[in-house]
Amino acid sequence: MMAGFRKEDPATVKKLPIEVDIPEYLASFGKRNGSSARDRAIGDLTLIAFYFLLRIGEYTMKRHRNESKQTVNFRVADITFFKRGEDGKLRQLPRNASKEEILAADSAT
Repeated sequence: MMAGFRKEDPATVKKLPIEVDIPEYLASFGKRNGSSARDRAIGDLTLIAFYFLLRIGEYTMKRHRNESKQTVNFRVADITFFKRGEDGKLRQLPRNASKEEILAADSAT
């Protein structure tokens, strides 16, 4: 009887909800000539969401061998913003940076 159920209800095939080409397209859309700051932000944030936030389980480690994976939620405190100084070197913005300073940041990790 169970064999009959297996034939009628095959196992699901796991797939990503979207393929890699979609976030890559959005990133290239934001980098084209004449793109607005909004387009660039959408492209950058799409890549961040796809490669880092949506795959958090792949980047977390077990404390001990027999424990299941423990994921950690993404927090704003996990982001560090940088601004390029007059000497061309990136300098970390303070944690209490203003909205204007964050929007003018040159890099983030």
